[in-house]
Amino acid sequence: MKRLITLIASLLVLGCGAALAQEYVPTPVTVSKEKVKLNGKVYLSHVVLERQTLYSICKAYGVTEDDLYEANPSLRETGLQKNAILLIPFRENAVQENSGESAVQKQTETSSYTEHTVKWYEDIEDIARRYDVTVKEIMDLNGLKSKKLNTRQVLKIPVKTVAVVPVTEVEDDENDKTGEVETVEPEKSEDRVQTQELQAPEVSDTDLLNLRSRDVVDFSLVLPLRASGKPSEVNMDFYSGVLLALKDLEAEGLKVQAHVYDLSAGLPPVDALVRSDFVLGPVASRDLEAILQRVDGRVPVISPLDQKASSLSTFYHNFIQVPTAVDNQYDDLGQWVKDDADENDKIILITEKGAGSVTASVAIRSALARRELSYDILNYAIVEGRGIPAILTGSMTKDGTNRVVVASESEAFIGDVVRNLGIMLGKGYDIVMYAPSKVRTFDTIEGSAYHDASLHISTSYHADYSSDDVDRFTRAYRALFRTEPSQFAFQGYDTARYFIVRAARYGIAWPERLSHERGTGLHTDFLFDTDNNGNHHNVAVRRIVFKKDYTTVLQK
Repeated sequence: MKRLITLIASLLVLGCGAALAQEYVPTPVTVSKEKVKLNGKVYLSHVVLERQTLYSICKAYGVTEDDLYEANPSLRETGLQKNAILLIPFRENAVQENSGESAVQKQTETSSYTEHTVKWYEDIEDIARRYDVTVKEIMDLNGLKSKKLNTRQVLKIPVKTVAVVPVTEVEDDENDKTGEVETVEPEKSEDRVQTQELQAPEVSDTDLLNLRSRDVVDFSLVLPLRASGKPSEVNMDFYSGVLLALKDLEAEGLKVQAHVYDLSAGLPPVDALVRSDFVLGPVASRDLEAILQRVDGRVPVISPLDQKASSLSTFYHNFIQVPTAVDNQYDDLGQWVKDDADENDKIILITEKGAGSVTASVAIRSALARRELSYDILNYAIVEGRGIPAILTGSMTKDGTNRVVVASESEAFIGDVVRNLGIMLGKGYDIVMYAPSKVRTFDTIEGSAYHDASLHISTSYHADYSSDDVDRFTRAYRALFRTEPSQFAFQGYDTARYFIVRAARYGIAWPERLSHERGTGLHTDFLFDTDNNGNHHNVAVRRIVFKKDYTTVLQK
């Protein structure tokens, strides 16, 4: 880390302060209607929100803690975690009696409305389109004076056509057979969940800088650098990327004043932060929350690396989440399958039987269902893997491409799937594999197997080393810091440059432009959706293809 000492000394501003205490407010539990079936049993899929407890979840669903532990074996070790998915044993009578909605549900069965809980990314127009009703009908039924909605607000929706289950429901069957392939027909259009497709033109940094409204941008960078002790390598790499972005921007005629605060020395002074155009960092959710509490919405705070930090948007304002949520990646994967599939192709979804986490399974099935795709489901355990090629032989086609979607993040299971697909490739089947981006981190699977299976992944981050811009950055980084840039260095460069350029172009109104323009970086892309609290979440995704000639191509 000696490579950074001189540069850090020239920019580092140390601050101190105390984190503000946060009042604990339990989050209400809304009973999920999303059903999944594993090992012949039907469960409800519940997404854990900030400040929910085992007690409140059990009470809402009418189950015991032992029921939750039995359905979710890893729960005893990990405890409740934000955004984790819990399997809740489905007991229809218990859920209705204990959800706090029983009276409403009974009324709904004989009345003319159903209920919808507003999600952070929805507005009233989205909800009206989803249920095929008008905005006026929703406003009249709920006595609304304006179109503004709050996250988790419960709306009455006039009953016409209702779409509340994003995954295909499967009737309970105690006689499930090992390795049985189930065919899922596409949802009818009136039952389809509408997906918001954000469209925005791509705008270059050069064009924005040529039209800039100001020549100086002032921002605060808050990172746990630990400069006085053993430096944090990840944060130093991110910081190095930021420094190179500043160097390039100043060469392009823009003056940037960066105030750098080492979080390990304490929290920065509030008055210094709120004078900035924006605050970049910190990295971890808990540190971001401390900064958000201090500035109290008076300056934009940007989360650069932590995907889980998006939950902070529920409680704070003027917050910008850069890492694209995993659900957005899964949703894009479903769209990609639809974009690629031809009439003679076969779509096969492979899921892991008895998996401890069903996040990938639920999200990917939802994405396929929203695209009205017909597909086969093959659910099996690793111990059954030797018999899977025989089952695939009966399911695959030789008249077209077999588009195999793997809904798992388990390294061992995906390794077994890749092995079985290799066998099918040897039998002459044309196969394209779609899988979560996490597969790139697996060490036990040979990279050549991904290329043989033409792996497709949707991901937040990818640097295309065939790009001239990436090559230029890599050479400059090597010359300046005498080391190779890591993914964190790329992310530091992209994030700092993106927001500085927009602050220079649009002045104090720059956050309002985030959802109107798509930005392209070296390592990541930027296109933001705005939630009901006015916070911004990056939804841009890159598509990567592992080609059979052993090249890896950025397709989008």
